[in-house]
Amino acid sequence: MPEDSANLWSWSTFSFVEPLFEVSNARTVNESDVWRLSPFLTHKNIFTKYLRYASAHPTHSLLRYLIVSNSLDLILDLLLETWSAVVGYVPPYALQRILQALSDPSPNAKSTAYFFAAVAFIANLSFAQVDVNQGWFNRRCYERTRGQLFCALHYKALKRRDVSGKNEPKNDDPLLENEDEGNADLGKIVNLMQGDAYAVAHRFWQFSGFFLAPVRLTIALVYLYRVLGWSAFTAVAVTVVVYLMNYPLAKYDIYLMRQSWKASDRRMNTVNELFQNIRFLKFYGWESRWSERVKEARESELKWRVKANIVDTFISFIWSWMPSGTALATFVCYTVIAGKPLTVATAFTAIALFSYLQGPMVELPDQVFAMLHAYVSMQRIERFLNEEEVPAWASSLKRDVTSASSNETEVGFDTATFEWDIAEKETPSRFTLGPLNIRFPPGQLSLVSGPTGSGKSALLTALLGEMHCTSGRVILNKAGHRVAYCAQNAWLEHATIRDNIIFGAGFGYDEARYQAVVDACALAKDFEIFTAGDMTEIGEKGITLSGGQRARIALARALYSPAKVILLDDPLAAVDLHTATHLVKKALSGDLARGRTIILVTHHISLCLPIAAYLVELSSGAVLRSGLTSELQERGELEKLVEAEDTVEEGKATDAASTTDVENEADVTKNPENGKSNSVGKPDGLLTDTDAGKLVDEETRAEGRVSLRTYWTYIKAAGIVCWIFTFAFMLLIRIINVGFQFFVAKWGEAYEHGPVSEAVALGPGIFDHLPPPDEDVWPWLMIYLYISMAGALFSLFYISLGYYASLQASRSLFISMLQRLSRAPSRFFDITPIGRILNRFTSDINTVDYNLQGSARSALSGTLNFLISFSVIISVVPSFAPFAIFIAWLYIRLAPSYVRASRDLRRLESVSLSPAFAGFDELLRGLPHVRAFGMEERYQDRFYSRVDKFQSFDHVYWLIAGWLNWRYDCLGSVVVFMTTLFALGSSVSSGWAALVIVQAGVFADASRQLVRVLAQVELDFNSVERIVEYLEVPQEAPAIIPEKRPPAAWPSSNGELVVQDLVVKYAPHLPPALKKLSFYVKPAEKVGVVGRTGSGKSTLAMSFLRIIEPSGGHIIIDGIDITTIGLEDLRSRITIISQDVSLFSGTLRSNLDPFNEHTDQECWDVLERCRLTTILKGSLQRTQESHEITLDMPISQTGSLSAGERQLVAMARAILRHSNVVILDEATSQIDSDLDDQIQRTIREEFAGAIVITIAHRLKTVLDYDRIMVLGSGEIVEFDSPNELLRRPGSSFRDMCRASTDRRVHQAVSEAHIH
Repeated sequence: MPEDSANLWSWSTFSFVEPLFEVSNARTVNESDVWRLSPFLTHKNIFTKYLRYASAHPTHSLLRYLIVSNSLDLILDLLLETWSAVVGYVPPYALQRILQALSDPSPNAKSTAYFFAAVAFIANLSFAQVDVNQGWFNRRCYERTRGQLFCALHYKALKRRDVSGKNEPKNDDPLLENEDEGNADLGKIVNLMQGDAYAVAHRFWQFSGFFLAPVRLTIALVYLYRVLGWSAFTAVAVTVVVYLMNYPLAKYDIYLMRQSWKASDRRMNTVNELFQNIRFLKFYGWESRWSERVKEARESELKWRVKANIVDTFISFIWSWMPSGTALATFVCYTVIAGKPLTVATAFTAIALFSYLQGPMVELPDQVFAMLHAYVSMQRIERFLNEEEVPAWASSLKRDVTSASSNETEVGFDTATFEWDIAEKETPSRFTLGPLNIRFPPGQLSLVSGPTGSGKSALLTALLGEMHCTSGRVILNKAGHRVAYCAQNAWLEHATIRDNIIFGAGFGYDEARYQAVVDACALAKDFEIFTAGDMTEIGEKGITLSGGQRARIALARALYSPAKVILLDDPLAAVDLHTATHLVKKALSGDLARGRTIILVTHHISLCLPIAAYLVELSSGAVLRSGLTSELQERGELEKLVEAEDTVEEGKATDAASTTDVENEADVTKNPENGKSNSVGKPDGLLTDTDAGKLVDEETRAEGRVSLRTYWTYIKAAGIVCWIFTFAFMLLIRIINVGFQFFVAKWGEAYEHGPVSEAVALGPGIFDHLPPPDEDVWPWLMIYLYISMAGALFSLFYISLGYYASLQASRSLFISMLQRLSRAPSRFFDITPIGRILNRFTSDINTVDYNLQGSARSALSGTLNFLISFSVIISVVPSFAPFAIFIAWLYIRLAPSYVRASRDLRRLESVSLSPAFAGFDELLRGLPHVRAFGMEERYQDRFYSRVDKFQSFDHVYWLIAGWLNWRYDCLGSVVVFMTTLFALGSSVSSGWAALVIVQAGVFADASRQLVRVLAQVELDFNSVERIVEYLEVPQEAPAIIPEKRPPAAWPSSNGELVVQDLVVKYAPHLPPALKKLSFYVKPAEKVGVVGRTGSGKSTLAMSFLRIIEPSGGHIIIDGIDITTIGLEDLRSRITIISQDVSLFSGTLRSNLDPFNEHTDQECWDVLERCRLTTILKGSLQRTQESHEITLDMPISQTGSLSAGERQLVAMARAILRHSNVVILDEATSQIDSDLDDQIQRTIREEFAGAIVITIAHRLKTVLDYDRIMVLGSGEIVEFDSPNELLRRPGSSFRDMCRASTDRRVHQAVSEAHIH
């Protein structure tokens, strides 16, 4: 930063920022052009300071630290503000003396006037200097505070225990009543960062105003007393009355504010769920109904906003009418009761003082509100910072350095019991684990097994310290990156595959080790498929990979790490048996596993037994048997176990999308016509794009001016009529203000000249009929009253109209953005990170909600002030014109370079904010991994650098604002000085002179505000621009085509499915993924689709739902071509059960039947048939007393159900829809064999009358289907009954079955031969 090495002159004038203008005048400013933050402001430095302080004074609150650490800035801020407050009264005093001198005929009066003009000029110049430096100090204080809060929130999130979906006792603090109970989830944490952290930091920014407002008030009152005598105290009385009226309003306002914050938290969570699960909602044709939910949440948020707006209208009306009200009351006292003449000097000085008073008077309540707001926000932040954390040994941020060196190699549990959630005393927690008393043998492989929902994953989670330990202890040393973890649902970062595998390991990229790991995890083949190999970028949540690839990459990450203890949660479930054998041979035994303690949750027991040393079997949370394999062998328990268990199954999930799908058995064969599978059939043909490996587009940043279309969009959204009226009211208010001053000038002169004077004669006839004010002052007072009443009424209309327009605009923009986005095709969500979409819905919508209307109107009113004051001055002192034009030219010359630079900086800033929050979203999902690998520091550092980047743009933006302000303030002082000199020189009457001098002040103020405000408007409109960008998103076909609605019973159970010449491309320039497919499925027929990875199986499934529109051919279901009807009609009649399970936070019932279309009884039946009731009961029976499961059982988006259970819920949800066309995308990958068979049976019974198309990865699932279709590179290789295919020599299906390692499949092959 150049400011660190600036000399005194460039520091006082801020000219050190000028090099930036050279760039901004030449071209758009880019990231590299902006200076880096100075070390005094970088977040790592300031936050390390806080951590040191916190460890030295553990009892002190964060707030206390913020005040202590910023004390220097705060003291300077106070001192400089004191200067402005005290010297601020020099200009009005000078004005009083000048006006007195003007009405004084003595010869040396003129020289007094000139002297005071000079004094006022010097005072004004000093303000320019003081303001710019004070601005720098309080800005630094604000930036540091905001940075501290950001870092503290992020740091806390890294240590916090994940407790979504838990019940929590109410808390007793009345101020926090009906705050959202329960703990922070994503939407709320982002709100804490983007809302509350700002609210608190702003108080530090405007710190001095709060303390000096009373000082200003006192000085102003003393001075008023000097001018008006005891009448001045009427002003005090009026003020007190106003404060008293305001108090109840203010209290109510705060209550409303709280409610609207909570409503906006809720709205954010709904938006978040909508977009996190958008693919699923599209599959079911539910997206429009889900957006209805978001709209409801938004409407309830706006309801609170409307109430708050009504209260705010009254409050701001009271304050804006206040100065003229006080002036009126005081003048009545002064002229009527005290009977003194209201001369020009007295009147204008008093009015100047009243408007001076208005500043601190309006500020005080605002500051008090803001303080209370900040208090609420600070409480919200402190409450979040006090939430439960994982135990100290489980987080690398909390561990003492000493334990890192201790060499405890034991891993296990000491009579430990665990719960998922700390529930209230009465209700038993849904699942308890333990008591566990286990020691895993160091340096060897241990197995953990048990049926679905028995708590296997929970055991690993507990070992990592992520579960609440109610008694006993965990033995595991996580220090020094000694642990690696691979969850069931692999969590991958949004980065390249190589970065994911290396994952910040201490020794970086080690070629030999990396190759060994890639081979061991069988990834080499996959890298060949991707155009960019291991440099392929993985999308959010790993969407570009199949489940098996995700699982293997996560396993590779664990193996590559330097960890001594590796916890693996069933990585074998996601791959076929052939690959599983490879992994067991190469990865879990052999060089990479030597000397490492590996704990593997699995069902492939017979596969892993030969290399295992220890075995634990669980059953609903308790240990059935455990011991060394050799001992179990002797006792003869091993055989039983193997028989009971040997299969693929599933325990507790940790991610919203349970995406462990089984990798494809068809890949095992050497298929001659398809040597290397192409990547076309992958769920996204985007990998063959030109920009190899890059998936997510850079966030677009608008350049140059904000387009007129953006303004027009907003004006249309707010209503054109509203804007016309706003403008009219504004003009009227300005005219009334000038008329008001004109009238006071006349009134004052009427005292000086007696009734008939040449000055009054100049005026229009009205004043001739008025009695001289010294005889009867009432008529003058009444006119005064009428003028101020009119002004007050118009400003009331103006304020309320503004709120109304703003509400309309934010409502319509939000809804149209929501509709466009929820109707966007799936492809859009593949290339747009969710964080970016959420950023539009938080910060950009907030700008439209709260700031835009204000800044647009202040821009308009600033422009009007400028024009009107300019024209008043010129009309009174025509000789001033050439000079004024020169000054205006100077003003205009300075503006463009500032506007250009500030616009670019602000845009850079809003683009750099997205990554910080998008990364945050991803981090919250993968916390257990980050903590297991001990990578918290890495994430904290990454957050520092992202916030630093954002902060540097922000900081420089304010530096150039300071540069402009200083120059404008100096120019403003010159304008006032020159006008005064001209007015003194051109012998106008004292009334006119007063009018001109006052207007010159207005002119200087307006010109200074104007550029800033216009720039601000442009920046705020940047948000509208970003919203408009999303209004352009490509759209899917219409949801409903009214004239083409299918019959109610469509597709009926005797309908058939015909596909003719189907061609599907992922993008116009890509080769087709399906090439002219034609086939026919009889009513109620069951078809299995098999084929290698990339043969087009998923593409076929997607084209039935038109997730990808066919580019040729037809799909005809029960006599209707599906391309002719609306998407919602189509998708709501066809059911797909996919590998990714999306559950929503809510209850069991709201997940099964989100729109309440079925009875409770139907829901229970479905749960029974999916065997869910028995499983859930099993895990409940162990808790203290028998507890009925209810449909209202809470379910969170992530935790609380095991992956197997989640798939059963998804299955139940699908059965509940009673469709006659069902597509199964290997939906049973996570369930043990027994259950799998039962479910296959359920599917056969439930969907007996329906067409079922199953995309199979395991061959045994489709062996008894009616027909089997084998796909190869988008074409049908064979399509016939399984028996026929198995008999046919050279059939590729038969080759697949032969290569399979599954007993049943082999049996089928041999049986077919015998027949």
